[in-house]
Amino acid sequence: MTTKKHRPMVVGVSDATRAREVQQEIEDFLKALNSYPDRFAHDPCLSFEQHLFSVIGAERTCCEQRRAS
Repeated sequence: MTTKKHRPMVVGVSDATRAREVQQEIEDFLKALNSYPDRFAHDPCLSFEQHLFSVIGAERTCCEQRRAS
């Protein structure tokens, strides 16, 4: 018997907010996918996962700075 694994429901988060979050995740992934070959050429030990997290971190830092302004 298999059980379905669901992402926990977050109370108070609207569908529109979740849709924006998902869209941002997709954009971050595509940005990392497009930029990884150049980064890998300079740093062959860098995994895609490490690169993805660096892209996500840079994006969050940028968004936080925009909010603070």
